[in-house]
Formats: sequence, C-alpha cells, structure tokens
Amino acid sequence: MARPARSRVRPNQWWTPLRVLLATAVLVGTLGLVSKTSCAAADGHRWFSTSPVPAGASYARLCASELPGEYASTGLAEGVLPWSDDGGRWPVNAVPLPIGLLQYAAGSVVLLVTQPDVDARPAHDPAVVAQDREVRREAVAYTGLVALGSLLALLLALVAFARAAVRSRRHDTLRPWPAWPDPVLALMPLAASPVVAVLLGVGWDMVGVALVAFGLALWTAGRARTAGVVLGVAVLTAWWPAVVLVSLVATALLRHARAAGRLLVGAVATVVVGGLVAYVATSGDAVTEVLRRWLYREDGVGSIWAALRELGADPSTVTVAAVVIGVSAFAASLTFVYAARSGDVAQTSRYAFVLLAALLLVGTTYAPGYALWLLPLAVLAHPVWRDLLWWQAAEVFLVVATWWHLGQSTLPVGESPDLVYVAAIGLHVVATVWLAARMQLAAARREVPGSPESPAPLLAGSRGTP
Repeated sequence: MARPARSRVRPNQWWTPLRVLLATAVLVGTLGLVSKTSCAAADGHRWFSTSPVPAGASYARLCASELPGEYASTGLAEGVLPWSDDGGRWPVNAVPLPIGLLQYAAGSVVLLVTQPDVDARPAHDPAVVAQDREVRREAVAYTGLVALGSLLALLLALVAFARAAVRSRRHDTLRPWPAWPDPVLALMPLAASPVVAVLLGVGWDMVGVALVAFGLALWTAGRARTAGVVLGVAVLTAWWPAVVLVSLVATALLRHARAAGRLLVGAVATVVVGGLVAYVATSGDAVTEVLRRWLYREDGVGSIWAALRELGADPSTVTVAAVVIGVSAFAASLTFVYAARSGDVAQTSRYAFVLLAALLLVGTTYAPGYALWLLPLAVLAHPVWRDLLWWQAAEVFLVVATWWHLGQSTLPVGESPDLVYVAAIGLHVVATVWLAARMQLAAARREVPGSPESPAPLLAGSRGTP
C-alpha cells in the first residue's frame, strides 16, 4: 500500500531560519543601496554640490553620506594616512584609530583598482583635487565599497547574534538578553530594519555593531576574556560600546564575578594599549577629538541643544558641558547600581539601551548614524515589531528632517525657525523615552510569577512580552 503523499514531503533543508534571516538582511540592504544609486549619478555630483550650501543637493535628495567627502577631502585620494595633514595640505581627519585604518585600507583598494596618477595630484590645490572628475569617480567607488562592507558587517553581526541566541539555551545564565521562543525570528526586526535601509552607506557605524555582536556572542559562549578584548576594540572604534561593557559587567557582578573580572581586565587592557597607540600615532587627535565633539559640538545636529538653538535659545558651551557631564554621570551611576542589584545578565541589553539613550539624548549632537547604535540593543531587549517600527519611524523622520534642514529645504523665509526640524527632534525624544518605558514594562511583567514568559507572535507586534 502506497504511503500518503504528505508522508513523502520533506521540509526544505536549504531555507534554514538563519539563511532566511540573512536573505532578508541582504534584500533590505540591497534595496537601501539601490535607492541611493541616483546619488552616484554624474560622478556623484549631488554629493559634491555647493548649492545652496555644501552638499546641498545631497541633503535635499536624501543622498547625504560622509563617505564621498571623506575620500576626496582628507587626502585619501593621494594616499595620505588619516590623522596626517601632509604638511598642512589637508585638514586633519581626526577619527578613531581602527576606523582610520579601515579608511586607509578602503582608499588603498580604490587606488589599486583605478590606478590613477597619484603623484601628479600634490601639484594642484586640494580644492581642485577634491573637485576633479577622476577623484569624484574614485569617491563613488569608495562609497560603494564601504557600503558593501557595512552590509557584510551587518550579516556577520546577525550570524553572531543568532548563534549566540541558540547557544544560550545551553548557557542560560550568561545570556545578555531575555529568553526568546524563536532565537532567529526575534532577530528579524534587525535584519528588516528601515533604519538600516536608510543609513547603510552613510558612515562606518556598522563596524561597531558587528564588534559588539561578536563580543556578546563570545561572552555567551563563556569566553569572557576574549569577549573583553573584542569589546575593547569596539570601544576604540566608537565610544558607545563602552555602555554595553559597563552594563554587562554590572549585571554579571553578583553571580558571575570571575567572568566579569576577566571581561573587564581584557577590555581595559585593550582600551589602554589601543588608546596609547592611537594617542601616539595620531598626536592625540583620535582620542581628544571624540570627547571634545561630545561636550562642545556647537554645530551639532538632531539634539535637544540643536532644537533650542533653532528656537532662539543659545546656552553657553560651559552650561552645555556641565549639563552633559552631570546628567551623563548621574545616568551612568544609577544604571550601574540598578544593574548590579538585579544581578540578571539577561537584562544587559535593556540597561545598555536605557543608558545609551540617556547619553545620546543629552549629548550635543545626534547624527543620523546614531540610530544604528541604539537599534541592535533595542532589538535584543525588546523584539516586538510594532514598538520597534514606531520608534524607527521617528528615527527615520529625524534623519530626513536633519538632512532637509542642513540642505535648507525646510527653512522658512526670514528668521523663523525650522519647525519641521524641531518637531522631528521632539518626536525622536518622545519615541526613545516611550520605547525605553515599553522595555521596562515588559521586564516588569516577566518578573511577575506565573506571567507568560513570551507572547504569541513577535511578527504580529502583539502587546505581549517577548
């Protein structure tokens, strides 16, 4: 007797949940890059336009990216190392040491492939070099190369998070995020993120995301010292992974003191050694410039200080620095105390999101790429589609409003403030605070005995707890 047909049907072995996750990320990232192809037309003319302001067409057409100018206007087109002014010829490109090395590597690849006459360029004025059509074409190639590298970094981060989430079932006490019913499905909001589609190819922010993912994956696997080294490199790349490191040490302090100690020692040693190398190699610029911009960024965008300036209020730099330092110190101390008292490593991502959000909200600038810093922590702590999409909608609105403001597309006639820009900043603040509150409520429900550990449908964006 023949078997029923359904008994001969086998599930597709190729489309595993991880491959579906990665395919989704590739699709979303590709759509984001394709949407920016018009920006690269005519040798990237919109990126280098000067009407009505430098890169005005880039802002107005939502093509803004720091990468083309980074190549053409910092000496990379002549093979000059970052942090070097080449005898005063180029402005110092004060970026963190790992990012500067990646910039130089990407620029070297472009020069190797295109084979331009680099030796002839120093004979011309830097402004002429930056506007040269050949240099512009190289800048377009450089932007595309970095954008593809950012997409690859996202894919690697997803793989690290997914494997760590599956592994956490065997190392439950080390998991730095709440338990998920489906580890891979819970990461889908990161793979299909509108913020990623909009900001991919705008800067180097995805490098820090990938390093944090590897650090947390190593911690989940019980390799605390190696995790500390990786997170230390992440801190050298961008300051925000320090928030993740502090939150992880705090939550692990009570129940995993030895592991927390190894993690902290590895991270501190890496930061100290790397910081000294960066300070010496860059004459201090790569170290001091980050702190200076955080405290005294008078041209900062997207922050509450930028909204106040737009409305006519102009607090002094001393006042701004005092508020930033005071609020940041208070938020960091309070978060550390509560995280340490909880002793729950699974709440690391929530504490890290709340602390990082507080630091960014009070900071002197909130550049568009900063949303990518918060995104992975938000997904790890609270993978509920609806809440994440509402928050990301506010972030995308702020990105668009910031670019339009910089391109003077929404500036009213006369001395009136740009109300679209101010409203976008206000909505961003409200949405971030609201998402943090949603995380807190979800965590409180999880702590109630007998409450459901996980809701029905993450994809449906239900009100349940993830």
